[in-house]
Amino acid sequence: MAKKLHLNLVTPQKQLLTNEEVDMVILPALLGEMGILPGHINTIVQLGLGSLRYKKDGKEEEFAVMGGFVEVLNDVVQVFAEGADLAGEIDEEAEKQKIKAAKASLSNKDADIDFEVAEMELKKSIARMKVKKRKLS
Repeated sequence: MAKKLHLNLVTPQKQLLTNEEVDMVILPALLGEMGILPGHINTIVQLGLGSLRYKKDGKEEEFAVMGGFVEVLNDVVQVFAEGADLAGEIDEEAEKQKIKAAKASLSNKDADIDFEVAEMELKKSIARMKVKKRKLS
């Protein structure tokens, strides 16, 4: 059994992590949180919205991820996320404004908006805020 995992995190916009040697990965699978340690069974899972955390040499880093999928193959964890933000780079004020705007859009029944899009934007901003608040505590 290998002592480290190799973590890659990519979004359509950019490669965020490349072959990062880590001790463990915790991610938001679609049906619940999932932990990955060296020697994990090979698998492919769908990502939900939430926190992707990894531990490396006793330190933890965290990203807010916005869906996608993960492949675990021979101690290589490939994360293909629709979007991802490093916890320390999330702008709390901007996310609060996005939440406020999405709630206003959803409460305005007469508006010509796509309610599914507004609801998804609200969920994404809430997920980012949860990650940011965990980083601050």
